[in-house]
Amino acid sequence: KGGDQKETIYEIADLAYHVMVLMIQMGISLADIRRELASRHVIDKKVKQEKMT
Repeated sequence: KGGDQKETIYEIADLAYHVMVLMIQMGISLADIRRELASRHVIDKKVKQEKMT
């Protein structure tokens, strides 16, 4: 917030590192994350369609 891009990249890299460590500890793969995101996309599409009708 209010920082420069270099600082934001540093913080995102730090976050990504810690997320990857947690994923390894919990036995979660990138495929698991992709499946979760895909399921959310399907739900979002259904909600949008319902709102339009």
